[in-house]
Amino acid sequence: MRDNDTNYYLFIALQALETAYSENKDLTVAKHLSQAMEALHRVTHKAVKNTRTSHKATYDPHEMDEFNSAV
Repeated sequence: MRDNDTNYYLFIALQALETAYSENKDLTVAKHLSQAMEALHRVTHKAVKNTRTSHKATYDPHEMDEFNSAV
């Protein structure tokens, strides 16, 4: 699954849980909804963190290789 798809589904799931939490009247259910929201927030944070690290360049194109014969 692509990152954009993952972020979209996480956003939709969080919205649904937040709506259910705000309309909920049962404290037992509210506890479970709150835990689910916290878990999704953590997953979202990890997904954003992983996306940032995966966009880093694997090498510096301006760096000279030590095995380059021109060096």
